[in-house]
Amino acid sequence: MPGTTTLARLLTGMAALTAVGTLALPAAAAPAHALPPGVIQLGPSEPCPPATLCLYRDYGRSGPAYGIGAGYSVDLNDLPMPGGLGDSSAANNISSWVNNAQGLAVLIDRKSGQARPLFPGQPIEEPPPYNDTVDEVDWA
Repeated sequence: MPGTTTLARLLTGMAALTAVGTLALPAAAAPAHALPPGVIQLGPSEPCPPATLCLYRDYGRSGPAYGIGAGYSVDLNDLPMPGGLGDSSAANNISSWVNNAQGLAVLIDRKSGQARPLFPGQPIEEPPPYNDTVDEVDWA
């Protein structure tokens, strides 16, 4: 079932939070880099969970990926992205998106000043002029 791994992670985290009052993960399960609020790391090519905006390094929703909860503005420089072009962050390294959130996501390229909408339920494979250009995600 798609999203089972993500659901299991969320439920495990919620159970730990309920049981001890704080979320404590074993060192092996904790991300090597603290992620911004509202962001989860997905497995390579993992399907996009409900209520989430997902970004993938490679076309075809493959490669390293993250999910962003609706309403969370995120600087993609804060998301490690191994094997990307130039920098080792997700900024300017995303080729595939899926908006499974209910909100209108805004994909921002700071260099050009361009902001593009990504509507709820919409996936996109970046066309060549926009591939690897997004630095920030915001919400309208």
